[in-house]
Amino acid sequence: MSDLVYIPPYQRVIHQAAFKALLVVQFLTVMPFMPYMPNWLLVVLFLVVIWRWRVLHGELKKPPLIVVLAAMAVGIIGILLSGLNRYSLDTAVALCLLGYLLKSLEVLRRRDAILQIYLGLFLTGVYLLYRFDPVAGLVMVGLLLVNFIALQAVTSDVQFNFRYAAKQSTLLIIGAIPVMIAGYLFFPRLPPLWTIPNEQRGAMTGMSDELNPGSVAELARSNAPAFRVSFSGNLPPRSQWYWRGNTMSAFDGETWRSTVSENNRFSWPRNATLPTPLNTGYQYTVIMESSGRRWLYFLDWPTQAQGDNLQVMPDGRAVSERPLNSVYRYQASSALEVEWSDQERYLQESTLLPRTGNEGLRAWAIDRRSQVNSDSEFIESILSYIREQDFYYTLRPPLYQGAQGMENFWLGARRGFCEHYASAMAIILRSVGIPTRLVGGYLGGNYVASGDYIQVRQMEAHAWLEAWINGSWRRIDPTAAVAPGRVEINIDDFFLDTQPSDLSLMTRVGKLGLINQLTMYWDSLNYKWQVLVLDYDNSTALNWFEAGFGKATALKLAIAFLSLMGIVALMVAYFLGMIQFPARTKEPYRSLAKIERWFGAREPGETINNYLDRLAHQYPEWSGFDSIKTLIERSIYKPGERLDKKALSLLIADLRQQKMY
Repeated sequence: MSDLVYIPPYQRVIHQAAFKALLVVQFLTVMPFMPYMPNWLLVVLFLVVIWRWRVLHGELKKPPLIVVLAAMAVGIIGILLSGLNRYSLDTAVALCLLGYLLKSLEVLRRRDAILQIYLGLFLTGVYLLYRFDPVAGLVMVGLLLVNFIALQAVTSDVQFNFRYAAKQSTLLIIGAIPVMIAGYLFFPRLPPLWTIPNEQRGAMTGMSDELNPGSVAELARSNAPAFRVSFSGNLPPRSQWYWRGNTMSAFDGETWRSTVSENNRFSWPRNATLPTPLNTGYQYTVIMESSGRRWLYFLDWPTQAQGDNLQVMPDGRAVSERPLNSVYRYQASSALEVEWSDQERYLQESTLLPRTGNEGLRAWAIDRRSQVNSDSEFIESILSYIREQDFYYTLRPPLYQGAQGMENFWLGARRGFCEHYASAMAIILRSVGIPTRLVGGYLGGNYVASGDYIQVRQMEAHAWLEAWINGSWRRIDPTAAVAPGRVEINIDDFFLDTQPSDLSLMTRVGKLGLINQLTMYWDSLNYKWQVLVLDYDNSTALNWFEAGFGKATALKLAIAFLSLMGIVALMVAYFLGMIQFPARTKEPYRSLAKIERWFGAREPGETINNYLDRLAHQYPEWSGFDSIKTLIERSIYKPGERLDKKALSLLIADLRQQKMY
C-alpha cells in the first residue's frame, strides 16, 4: 500500500514563486491608496514585507492567534485615532486595506492566497472611487494584470513560467475589453444600491462655509483644478469671470459664515428660485472635480441651473444634495443684469455686526459716510480711497487676529489678500447700515483652446462682497481697486509680474513655456475623458440602437444582447485557444489541390515534380504544367525564394480554362 497522502489543491502549500508574486502584488495594490489613507499603514505594509521575507526563507509557520487578534485591534484603534471615526468611504477603505495587509500573516496555503488576490481585485475597483481619469484607468489595468499573474503563480502545480502567465493574463484583459465596452454602451445606468459618504480626513477642498483672514490665501497656493466650464456660444469678457459659489452673511468679529450650512440640509430653503434675467445671458456646462463639498459655482449672476440632485437657493447659489465625491456635471445660465425676489429675509441679517470689535474702523466708516450724499457715492469713495492710499495686495499678509483684526489691517499695515479687503469693506458698509454679504468663489481661469473650455484652479479662489443698492445686489470687488491686473490675468501670472517670491517654486516652474503647454495638453485630455464619460447616458445608448435597428423593443434588445455576448464569447475562446477555426491551406499546396481535383490525385509515393511531369506527357496539348512546376520548385526547395502567387494564380486559371474547352 502506498504511503502517499492526497492533499486537496486548496490545502497545498504555495511555492516560493507564488510568495514572491504575492509580495510584489500586495505592495503595488496598496501604494495607490496611500495619498488618501493614514500614513501609519505604510508601517503595517513594512511589517508585512518582513513577515513574507521570513516565510520565503523557510519559516512556514502561522503566527499565534493572539498576535493576529492584537494586530487587528491595534489597527482598528489606529483608524479611529486617525480621525476615521464615522462611516465614510475612507473608513471603509482603511478597514479593507488593514484586512488585506493582515491577511498576509496567515497566507501559506493556496486557499488563503487566492482569497488575498480576490481582495486585491476588489481594491482595484475601489480605487476608481478616488480617481476617475486616464491615469486611474491605466493604474487599474496594471493592477488587474499583476493580480492575474499572481493568481496563476498561486494556482500552478508545476514550475511557474512568468512569460506564459503574463501572456495569458494579458489575453484575459484583452478579452474583457469588448465586454466592458458593451456594458458601457448598452447597459442601463442604474442608481447605486447604497452610497458611502466621504467627508473626513481632509477630503474636502475648495471654498467652505467659512471665511477668515488667511483662508483664501492658503487655498491660492494650490494648483489643483477646481472645475472646468465650456460655453455654448461666445465667451464672456475676462473681466466678468467671477465664479460665484457661497454667500456668507453671519459675522462674529473674525469669521464670516453662511447662514445656510452645506451639511445641514434641514436649513435649506425649499421651492426657491434663482434671479430672473433682465438681458441675454450665457449658457454653459460645468464639470466639477471631486471636492467633498456641496457648493456649485456659476458665472455671476446665475439664472438657471440643471443637474442631478441639485437644489437652488434664493440668494443666487445652488448646492448638490450629495457631497461631490466624484466628478459632477451640471448646466447653467447666467446674465449680467438680473431681478431679485424674496430678498427681504436676507437684508436684516446682512446689516448685523458684533457689539464690540473694530470700533475704530466703524467710526472711520461713519465719518466717511457723512461726507457723501448716497450709498453709491459712499461705495465709490471707499474704492477711490483704496486706489489712492498705500494698500498692498500680497499672498503673505501679516496675521490679523482678534476683535480688532480688520481695523489693524485697514488703518494700520494695509497689507492683505482678497479676503482682507472684502471683509474690511463689508464691515465698513455694515457700519453705516448698508446690507452687505461676502461671496466665496473664484476669479479668472485659463482658457484651453484645444478643448474650448475654461479651466479654473484652486489658486483662483477669491472673495468679494455684495451690497444691496437701489433694490438689487451689486457686486463690489475691492481687489479690483488695489490690484486691477488681478481681474484681467490669472493670479499666478499677476504675482509672477509683481511679487514672484510669493508663489511656490512648483508654481513658478509650472509657468515655463514647455511645461505649461504640456500641463494644458494633459488637462485637455482629462476634460475630454470626463465629457466622454459624463455625457453618455441611457438616452444616448437608446438613440444609437434605434438609429441602426429601428424602434427598440424587448425582443430586439434581447437578440442584440445575446448576439453581442455570443460574439464576445467566441473571441475570448479563440484567443485562449479553447476553439480553433479550420486553417486555410497555404500556397502552393492550395493550387496543387485544385490540379489534383481536375486531373486526378497523385499516386502513392509520387513526388510533385513527377506528378506534374506525368500530366505534361499525358496532356501535351495543354500548356502550363512546366511553368507551374518551376514556380512550385523554387518556392519549396530554394531558400529565400518567394512564391509569385499572382503568376501561379494566372497559370492555374489558364489551365482550368483549357480543361473546360
